[in-house]
Amino acid sequence: MAAYFEAGWRVRSEDASGPPPKRRPTPSAAAVFWGPRAEHIQSAASESFVGGVDSPIDDVVSRDGEFEESYNHDTLGPASSATDRYELAGSRGRVVLDEQGEPVSWPWATRSSGETLQTSRASSRSPGASSYDALIRRAIANATVDGKGGASHTGVTRWRRFCASQGVRPDRPLDPNASLTSKLNEEWLVMRFVAFLVKETGIKPRTAANYLGAVQGWHARQHGIKLAAGLKLERLPAMIKGMRRIYGDTGRRVRRGVPPQLLRQAMDLLLDPTNRDHVTIRAALSLGLQGLLRGAEFAVDGAQWKEPLHLSRADVITLTEERLVVMMRPCKNMNHLTGETVSLVMGAGGTFIDAVADMRRLFEIDPVNSAPAKFTPLFRLRSGSPIMVDMLRDWVKRLMQGIGLEPAHFGAHSLRIGGATALFAAGADPNIIRTMGRLSSDCYRLYVHACFNQTLEWMQRAGSTVVDDVAGEFEEVDCY
Repeated sequence: MAAYFEAGWRVRSEDASGPPPKRRPTPSAAAVFWGPRAEHIQSAASESFVGGVDSPIDDVVSRDGEFEESYNHDTLGPASSATDRYELAGSRGRVVLDEQGEPVSWPWATRSSGETLQTSRASSRSPGASSYDALIRRAIANATVDGKGGASHTGVTRWRRFCASQGVRPDRPLDPNASLTSKLNEEWLVMRFVAFLVKETGIKPRTAANYLGAVQGWHARQHGIKLAAGLKLERLPAMIKGMRRIYGDTGRRVRRGVPPQLLRQAMDLLLDPTNRDHVTIRAALSLGLQGLLRGAEFAVDGAQWKEPLHLSRADVITLTEERLVVMMRPCKNMNHLTGETVSLVMGAGGTFIDAVADMRRLFEIDPVNSAPAKFTPLFRLRSGSPIMVDMLRDWVKRLMQGIGLEPAHFGAHSLRIGGATALFAAGADPNIIRTMGRLSSDCYRLYVHACFNQTLEWMQRAGSTVVDDVAGEFEEVDCY
């Protein structure tokens, strides 16, 4: 796109030598822009408030004649989502064109097997830059947990399905300098997508908005710009608000903490102490509650277990009758990507939950030699597969249902809520709870180093305090 900057946006300075090229008269200014692209933008600006025909925004803007051929009346009709001359290749073979009308090749575009990527005029002026392209694409893809740049998110898959039903491309990079008509028509397509989600798939408006957020993130990572050229979608929030009134919406989801005494009751009732898998589940649940752990901090939330990201047997650096020390990776603020940064210290002897005893039992029934410990998940089933967050969630629900509680009110995060609530009921200051919950890993390390004995005591209290139903719904810890 180098010609764009050379031909379309040259600036005439006061000391420019030689006669300037011919251009249409423009208002006097210290600097004057000229070129075919600048002339088009100036023309579009002067005509942007003329009413258009068959437009969803009549009496506001009109189509620009130069781009009339890009509108797809056969698919979207009045609310066409065509992207002017910059429309990405679609079912009719259109391509993204630059300001000179030539096809643009995106260096980040995914190539099929055997396909050769053609470089644009701009990229061809950067010798050797292509040697970094593979790393760039890989890094962007790994910005999300799925390792695909968010492409596997449910919102993105439904966006692709919706676009296929409309006969348009799901990839829609639009030039920020495109006409306002094109941007607003892209906004209309986005609103149709949200309406499709609510009306056709039956999800709630709030969920549809979350799906759209996933689509916007994926599109920005894939093409460097969000849908509608990054236009602030002013009408979308109002539409979602109206949909919530039309269709209703779910209130705040009830998520209760697991009281230590009830978790102990359920585990004693439903888990067999001679079953290796049940011993593993018990140790995981005990560690999660007493350590105020998020599900992704001790179970696998993804496709597979990865040594740099998930707990292994080698991360247990101390396990005696008195205490347990696990080097863990907090999953907030990307801290888990830097390795084991926080020491989780627990004292033995909890009245209801004793993670030290349960972990000792796990290591007895499922021993691992020191050599392969680094590559062995901390919590694995007899089959060798690690415990996943979904599996952990199901076990919490099953155990709570087994003692007569509503399973829908519980999940993997209920262990963390239950541990924090137990500390609160035991008299811990909210700052202690936040510290023990590792809202700041640096603060937690400092606390452990300065108050080692107190840390052991509070962890023991987390597994020894009776929590009633009122304290079990203590909402402050729900957002940990």
